[in-house]
Formats: sequence, structure tokens, C-alpha cells
Amino acid sequence: MHLFYKLATAASVTLALAGARGVMAAETVPQEAAPAAPPAAETSATSGDPADVVVTINGVGMTRAELDRNIGALLAQSRSAAPLDPATRKRIEEAAQENMIRSELLYQLAKNETVADLDEQTDAQLAAIRSRFASEEEWETTLAQKGVTPDALREILKQGILIDAFIANEVASKIEITDAQLKAFYDENADAFKKPESMRASHILIGVDSNATPEEKEKAKQKAEGLLKLVKSGEDFAELAKKESTCPSAPQGGDLGEFGRGQMVAPFEEAAFSLEPGNFSEVVETQFGYHIIKSTGKNAAGAVPFEDMKAQIEKQLRAQELQKQVLAKVDAFRQTSVITFPEQVQ
Repeated sequence: MHLFYKLATAASVTLALAGARGVMAAETVPQEAAPAAPPAAETSATSGDPADVVVTINGVGMTRAELDRNIGALLAQSRSAAPLDPATRKRIEEAAQENMIRSELLYQLAKNETVADLDEQTDAQLAAIRSRFASEEEWETTLAQKGVTPDALREILKQGILIDAFIANEVASKIEITDAQLKAFYDENADAFKKPESMRASHILIGVDSNATPEEKEKAKQKAEGLLKLVKSGEDFAELAKKESTCPSAPQGGDLGEFGRGQMVAPFEEAAFSLEPGNFSEVVETQFGYHIIKSTGKNAAGAVPFEDMKAQIEKQLRAQELQKQVLAKVDAFRQTSVITFPEQVQ
């Protein structure tokens, strides 16, 4: 079902709100689970001492190392095997710097939040990340590659918890989504809630290997024809499937669940959708072997009812509104903030 194709994803909300701190925590995973690294020539994002301050935000200096981590994360997300052209790379570096500034502004808004078990939550998150590594050596190597110490990572996680608390207390708790808004979105995006024709079926499969000889294929077909006679004589379809079918669905009596057009191979689909509920097919040949198909239900194409989608729509609209309001708070705070770059204070 192609629902919510127009809506913002949870990932976009996370990226917009997490900034540098979220990126760092998400990146610190075992190497085998991490995304492909950018080409070696692109991993050193900027030049100079990692401790150099590249931007100061209300008196807080953000270092070149922090900027490099943001740039590295965006480069990894691009998953491009080819070297980036200068213009693209410049855009990525500018986006990384903007992420870093927004992240720091958001933290400065959140740093005075009260979280009773802040240290305990931080330790638990750090332990969860550490547990993904097979050895202390792997853990230390990965941190070194990311240019972060365990203490620095702990501080990143701690700041993230404060940001989450700020968002929950100052933004999320105040968002109201009315039934009228939900219904309006449903009506305005009617095409997104269309459900194609679907059906539910069971089958008995007498499998045939792709390298089977004509004789082996004929033998399998004859067995399927024999089972069809038993079905027509009143034998229980599900019990025959359990005993005779070579499909993994056999233990479930051959039940394949619900499926729509385009999900099954053509000969199977054509035969299945031609059946009325309760009826079964003649023997159908596909590349997998010989099938006897029983229709166990049909659902006509149509719109998914509003009530069935109401909770999901509300979740998505809340996520969109959350992102909008948090970014608005950050932008408002930015207007009264002092943000300087090294060349401005030389």
C-alpha cells in the first residue's frame, strides 16, 4: 500500500532536530554495521588544527573537529563512490556547518532542562553503544577514527537527552492536532489512501527443481493431479497442504496470506484472481512447480477508511508540526544570538 508518500519521514525529523550530536551518536557503531565510508581523499573535510574554533555561538566555540564529524556524516550519507565536484562538496560543507550551528543553538535552549536521572540515562545509552562492539580494541579504534573520546561521546549523549526533554516539555506537549485537521488531510490526499485489489489464498505446491528432467516434471504433475482429485472429492484442503505441499506455507495449511496484483508470478496470479472465495483452481504450472490454489477471500480496490488511518495520520502530522515548531524556536533564538566566525574577530 503506497500510503503517506507525500509525508515527511521520521528520519527527516530526526536529522532536522538532532544535528551534530545525533549524528555523532548514530555514527558510533561497529564498522561492519556502518555505512560505506567516503573515498579516502574526501575523509579529511577541512584543513588545520582539529582544535581550531571555526564558529563561536553565544561565546561557545565550535571546533574544526566537530565540523569535520558533521561533514564526514553527510559524505557517508551521500554513498557516492565517485569523488565529489568542488561545488557539491562546498554545499555539503555549508550544510554541515549549518547543522552544527542549529544543533548548538538547540542545546543552548535545552541545557537548563531538569532531567532527574540524567546521569543514569546517559550511562545507559553509552553502555548500549559500547555493547555493539566485540572488543575494547574495536571500540577504541572506532572512537579514534571518529575523532571522539569516550568522555566526549558521553557529553554528546547527555546533551541529546536534555534536547529530547526540552522538545518533549516545551514543544511536543503543546501540539494539538484536531479531528478536523486529520480529516482535511485525508480528504486532500485521497490518492495516497487508495488500496488496490487484493485477495487471500492457500495453495498446495508440488515443487519441481529448475533442472528437473521432463520425466520428473511429468511425475510431479501427475501427483498434483491426484491431489486435485482428492480436493474435489471433499478432502480437507489444509490437511492435504500440510502433508503434501513442498512450500514453506505447508505448516499453515498452505495459507499465503493477503497479496495484491503484481506480487505473485503471472500464471499463479491469473488463476488466483479468477477464483471466487471458497473455490479452487485446476493444476497451475509455474517455474516453481505445480499448484492447486484455493481462494479464501477477496478485497475490492478502494479507499482505506479514514478511521483506519486516523492514528497514522495524526502521528505524521505531529511529527511535521514538531519539526516546524522546533526549527522555529531555533531560528527565533538565532535572531538574538551572537554568532561569529574567525575572520570576523581577527
